[in-house]
Amino acid sequence: MALYGYTIGEDRDGNASNGKQLDVYRFLIPSAPTTSTITPTRVGTVNLPANATTADLEGLGTNPLTGRVGAVNEARVTGLTTPIDPTVTVVNNVDLPFAPATTSPTRTGSDRRFGFESGADFNRSALYNISGNPNPANGPVGSSLYRITTANPGVISLVDNFGPATTAAQRQGTQPTNPGKFADGLAIDNLNPGNTRAFASDFRTNDGNGNNLYKVDLLTGQLSAPIALRTPSGQALNLNADSGLSFTNFGSQRLLGWLETGAVYEITGYQDELAASGLGLGSAGGANGAGFATATLLGNVNLPNAVSGVVDYEGFTIVNE
Repeated sequence: MALYGYTIGEDRDGNASNGKQLDVYRFLIPSAPTTSTITPTRVGTVNLPANATTADLEGLGTNPLTGRVGAVNEARVTGLTTPIDPTVTVVNNVDLPFAPATTSPTRTGSDRRFGFESGADFNRSALYNISGNPNPANGPVGSSLYRITTANPGVISLVDNFGPATTAAQRQGTQPTNPGKFADGLAIDNLNPGNTRAFASDFRTNDGNGNNLYKVDLLTGQLSAPIALRTPSGQALNLNADSGLSFTNFGSQRLLGWLETGAVYEITGYQDELAASGLGLGSAGGANGAGFATATLLGNVNLPNAVSGVVDYEGFTIVNE
């Protein structure tokens, strides 16, 4: 058995008139940092129609019950005047053997997703989607959590069971339920009982608070105070790119982060934060100090047009094959 990562790119040629071709790539995850370039293999292409306004499949997760990979699209395209979350798209089975099936979940009431960026992962009962906005120019900075049932077509609903009552603006996707806390990667801890503990990632600086993890309560939708990401030398991690996040849900647990350029990071020192009760910064006497984790670059995946920024690869998940 070996550990493989999966990612999905944006429209391959940037030409919406011929539909949108989103290539899916698979690559070996190194067990330790390497300076050698990681070569990916294209496993298939998700073809979406030209009128798919929010076609980017930014949220990628592995179902622990089936071992299959599914993806959910971003909430909105960039710009304040664009429609709010016109379509929710879930594409299943984008791993090997590649056989994508697309569904469009219905909404609970007036629930529409907030933000422009998305991360996703499964627990044993549903697909969860974190949607957020990092850029003050596009509206309020923050994130909201959504639950998508795995039936076909399924139902998407806002998870907001903490603090003040949900407002109409939060239901309609114009305000976040977690204001000021942007995240666009989601990893659920399926090795522990309950399957309700998770982390969200933020590898952007333009949201105003640096690179962080957040504990996520899947029952309430609440994000913790930020857990700052540091380099192995103890400096603040200073990246500005969309991210993905994934746990290994078997054997010795690892937490891996992803940049849209193809960089893979291993995150350590988070154990005290995940185990701490509640949604604070963690246990004050923790081994790594409260509120910090370390991100170590494992290597770079050589994805077509990724480094140049022509194609962004924002979704990320892990499969043991």
